[in-house]
Amino acid sequence: MKPGILALASFGIILASCTQYNRPPLFDKIADKVRGNGQKDAYLAGVGSTAGVNTEIPPEARLGQGYWDKPAGIQGEPHIIIDLKQQKVFYYVGATLVGISPMSSGKEGYGTPKGTYKIIQKDANYKSGTYGVLRSRATGAVVNSDYNARAGSTPAGTYFDPAPMPYWMRITGGYGMHVGFVTGYPVSHGCVRLPADMAKTFFENTPLGTKVTIR
Repeated sequence: MKPGILALASFGIILASCTQYNRPPLFDKIADKVRGNGQKDAYLAGVGSTAGVNTEIPPEARLGQGYWDKPAGIQGEPHIIIDLKQQKVFYYVGATLVGISPMSSGKEGYGTPKGTYKIIQKDANYKSGTYGVLRSRATGAVVNSDYNARAGSTPAGTYFDPAPMPYWMRITGGYGMHVGFVTGYPVSHGCVRLPADMAKTFFENTPLGTKVTIR
């Protein structure tokens, strides 16, 4: 084979490989989830449609940060793999990897449990029954930005305002996937936090009963 033809063939192989793995992400942007008075609580501080994703780099370079590309007509059962060591979520349809997202799992003392589970509940507007903020009844101002409702009754003059957990997908017990501040390392109370755009995309493409592996 002539050198020019060999070089062209090699380039074609490289291009095909890049096309397979460097698909442009198809993100649906959503607005920040903000409190009525403009104050965010500590649990979801920093949440936004691109939380955890560097938008200054081109789409083809975002593979390690988050992307979604589900080809039309793809066959197979969905399977979500949550990798605690890498702090990433891998989304498969059959044997095809269609999505990757950065995440933040449970911090020390609140570890996200390893095992094999299924998505047992979905609620796009879910709110925590345990975590949130304490507010002044008189002014609505936040007096405790990281409050655990199980700690006891609320102090006089305050009320519990539960943390919003948009695009909630319950995995087991009180653990689930939802929108939250993503750092790339464990910071949550056990749930798997996702950037808002990835949480929305996963939510819309995940039926109840989807297999979830936490490893």
